Amino acid sequence: MSTRQLFWLSLLLFTGHQCLQKGLDIHLPFIHAYLDPLLAMPILLGLLDWERKWRYDAPPLQIWEIIALTIGCSLLFEWGFPHWDQRSIADRYDVLAYGLGSTAYVLARPLHINSTSET
Repeated sequence: MSTRQLFWLSLLLFTGHQCLQKGLDIHLPFIHAYLDPLLAMPILLGLLDWERKWRYDAPPLQIWEIIALTIGCSLLFEWGFPHWDQRSIADRYDVLAYGLGSTAYVLARPLHINSTSET
């Protein structure tokens, strides 16, 4: 699976989940708790890679950038928001889900990083 396919699959799953949850009032507790954080990183990283290519003709994100973005999102969503807003709840398993989503994105990348046909 390519990063582009992972992006679109993640976006489709995210949209479908939101329709089930908010549109049809169908609640699946485990999926409700962890699907969005799992899909967040492939969607975010896919958008960032696309924007870099389209706007700057830059190469895909490097591994260190993906790690930094994953840590940054984890800190923002699991420490920052719960710290600033009492309605937000920190969950260490969400951090694991962000990491798994980023790992899936890295594994979907082409073997030759210099290849720009993937993004």
